[in-house]
Amino acid sequence: MERGAEGIIEEIRKDVERGSAELAVRAIDAFIALADYVRVDSAEGLRQSVVMLARQIADSRPSMFSLRNVAFEIAFKFVEASRYVDNPQILKELLKQIAATVFEEYRVAVERLRRFGRDLLSGFSSVATLSYSSTVLAVLKEVGKKVKVYVAESRPLFEGRKMAAALAESGIETVLTTDAAIGYMLKEADAALVGADSILMNGSFANKVGTFQLACTSKFLGKPFYVISTTWKALPTLEYSEEEHAAEEVLPAESPPNQKIKVRNPYFEVVPAELVTAYITEEGVLKPSQIVELIEARFKKYREMEKIVYG
Repeated sequence: MERGAEGIIEEIRKDVERGSAELAVRAIDAFIALADYVRVDSAEGLRQSVVMLARQIADSRPSMFSLRNVAFEIAFKFVEASRYVDNPQILKELLKQIAATVFEEYRVAVERLRRFGRDLLSGFSSVATLSYSSTVLAVLKEVGKKVKVYVAESRPLFEGRKMAAALAESGIETVLTTDAAIGYMLKEADAALVGADSILMNGSFANKVGTFQLACTSKFLGKPFYVISTTWKALPTLEYSEEEHAAEEVLPAESPPNQKIKVRNPYFEVVPAELVTAYITEEGVLKPSQIVELIEARFKKYREMEKIVYG
């Protein structure tokens, strides 16, 4: 595969700061890079390269379903549209057009989601969140200075600090706290709001570690717990590939005592549907049961796209 696309895949694989929404856009960029630089002398060669790229993007971060959905959508549309075209140069332009179309569909979904989120959150004076989510950030900016935000710092890489800085720069009253104190801060908030990296077919979702305890505390305190995500992050599966990262991010191993300690550093966890008040999506504010219905309605298309990519 062409180096530019490979470089983007490696970037996606190693990225531990950006959320799945931002990485999905980079996945689209990989197809454009493929169209610009790949060397093939046949239409079938290009089709194989596109399918291979979709598979590699999906496999690069299996815990982020939006990468899989975006890549499969492009591959599916390209294979279907290219059946009766034999000129590789024309097909390269077609691939870029399809990538641009999928990007526009994705952008419109995010815009619709932001409007639904703004309308819902305008009724609150304060919310609690954790880690960094470009989608959560965009919606809170839509609400503006009307809402105060409590942010957990999100160890070990402190993505919450990045979130807090971005909110404060936008003029939003922001309180940064430790992960352990987010439940304490939730007592002062009207609701909890988090992003999602993936949504599973039973209405549960995966997000940065710490989300489960925030959801449980919200339930205990009787506070609404909202998940904001496009449905591009949904898949008809109950399987979720958990990511664990370097132990050194949590505890440096220089001293002998530290070398004897076993360290676990999971990045994401699954939160049960029972703890979710509602999902804020481009399709509206949906209960977990409605998310399940939506995934079931798309089941046939998911399987058709999967067949194109994996055979």
